[in-house]
Amino acid sequence: MSIGLSIVYLIFIAKNPIKLQQASTYTHNNTDTERRIIRSLEIPKQDLLDFSKDVTENLLQSQINYGDNWIKYRVKKGDSLASIFKKYSISPKVLHAIIKSSSNSKRIAKLKPKQTLKILIDESKTLKELVLIISPVESLKVINEGGNFLLEKIFTETEKRISSAAGVIRSSLFVDGQKAGLSDAQIMELATLFGWDIDFALEIRSGDKFRLIYEEEYINGEKYKNGPILAAEFINKGKVFNAFRFINDSVEGDYYDSEGRSKKRAFIRTPIKFARVSSRFSRKRWHPVLKKWRPHRGVDYAAPTGTPIRATGSGKIIFRGWKDGYGRLMVVKHGGAYTTLYAHMSKFAPKVKLHSRVKQGQTIGYVGQTGLATGPHLHYEFRVNGVHRNPLTVDLPKANPLPTKIFAKFQLQTKPLIVMLGKISANKLFAKKGT
Repeated sequence: MSIGLSIVYLIFIAKNPIKLQQASTYTHNNTDTERRIIRSLEIPKQDLLDFSKDVTENLLQSQINYGDNWIKYRVKKGDSLASIFKKYSISPKVLHAIIKSSSNSKRIAKLKPKQTLKILIDESKTLKELVLIISPVESLKVINEGGNFLLEKIFTETEKRISSAAGVIRSSLFVDGQKAGLSDAQIMELATLFGWDIDFALEIRSGDKFRLIYEEEYINGEKYKNGPILAAEFINKGKVFNAFRFINDSVEGDYYDSEGRSKKRAFIRTPIKFARVSSRFSRKRWHPVLKKWRPHRGVDYAAPTGTPIRATGSGKIIFRGWKDGYGRLMVVKHGGAYTTLYAHMSKFAPKVKLHSRVKQGQTIGYVGQTGLATGPHLHYEFRVNGVHRNPLTVDLPKANPLPTKIFAKFQLQTKPLIVMLGKISANKLFAKKGT
């Protein structure tokens, strides 16, 4: 599911926090659902690019000295370097020489709207220097050295600071996460981090608590963006889940619980982010189309047609096609014992073919109402050795813990974070800056 659609669902849950945590009979009153989703869009949303606020373009000024003869140009839609050079009477031969000077010079030719160009020309319209500000932390500088154009990359290092946030669920993760000072992107990151443990559409409860420690990046004393979550804890229905970022061989770092088990499990709980459970696993359920009692060996997730469906685990597609009341169906085999089934799809993902392999979280199709369905939803089944299990309660296989030597390094890295995390009060509904 795209971030934008995920946020729509998260906002939708925010507007109906407690009701959505309970199972309900599927309703195909699409008009009412659409109206509620449309109304939910009226809630202001923060920037999903993980910027806490607008960053001014002068953050690179300390790295580049601009004199009075510099021309500052704000790139607009439809602009090209050729059109800008023509505007200031700079020879096309100069553009050709710059592009041919270095492979990195081609990045200068690919201008994007709202980028800033700094151009230095003399009285004879000779280009002396050119600077493209790509972002507050990166720019490209071209210098004319006797007709030879030399390119220089300029980077501005950010200052990393540690911040923390905590909150108690009173309404929803979205609403209370915002009250704690978290951005939309951070809330999504938190939900993804604990997505192997908690179904945030179904299992979250009023009174649940969360607290986390994360990085912030600053340039010249001005906040540039939020960095990664370093440590987090979520208490769901009295059960404590935690996660710590551990950098070993991976530059990005991976997340593990306090016992050194990876937060990435073989399966995630739900195939659709933040969707409503419209029908549960049951040995006896009244079928709305067949009008008779029969077992319901899966879970139905109500969602608008076209909502992305993700594979809950990595595996191989063993069926892709139409099958009776299931409609458009896909079955994925995971190793020797596990199989997952996805039914009533409107369409399959284009690149997902029969016998191809898929990764956990990969989009494999889209919600529909093909087959015996009264409205758009996904029917999801989870089987162990061919036996149907309740996807909401089945014990999912856990990851193996870190090897002893690496676990010792993990404990050394995470010990300060555990101490810091313990000092954060989850009863405070605001972020504690500068921890």
